Amino acid sequence: MSSPKLNATAYKLLTNLVFKFNLQPGEKLLKIERQAEIVLAKPVLIVFILIYVPWAFLIKYELHIRFSRALIIWTFLVIFYAIYKYILWLANVYLITDKRLIAVIYKSLVNKIVLETPIDRIHNISAHTHGLAHSLLKIGDVTVQVASLTQPMILKNLKKPEEVKDFLWKTHRPQRQVLQTSRIV
Repeated sequence: MSSPKLNATAYKLLTNLVFKFNLQPGEKLLKIERQAEIVLAKPVLIVFILIYVPWAFLIKYELHIRFSRALIIWTFLVIFYAIYKYILWLANVYLITDKRLIAVIYKSLVNKIVLETPIDRIHNISAHTHGLAHSLLKIGDVTVQVASLTQPMILKNLKKPEEVKDFLWKTHRPQRQVLQTSRIV
């Protein structure tokens, strides 16, 4: 289990390396959200199977000495896959600033989608949990309806989606009030 200092350092490093240039002058980063760690369960299971099955089979039939070089190469490839999946999980973030909601989604290391909307363009925010496991683990999606977009922004597999929804509404209200007073003047 990683320490809170390590996580804070990783967030700071990630923010400085990746998002430093995405923030506008005077814009404040309020919150960074990412998918819950449980989404890594499937890649971890795949890694376990891809390492365990060949090793167990070759050891059982006493072929591991003969194929040791292939086993080591295979193991390194599987570990590389695990690191790749972890980096993708780490890089996929949802940023909430005082002015915008930004979704940075990596499909691969070279395929990046950045969706953003001004906070004041948000019309509706809802939180959804799907199934018993997600309800017990308090994991769900936050759907954000934005003016002039046909498709909503969906923030997937977040921990405590209700809290994220409430935070977005709290961020939205002061922004709305500033806009209304600037229109009156």
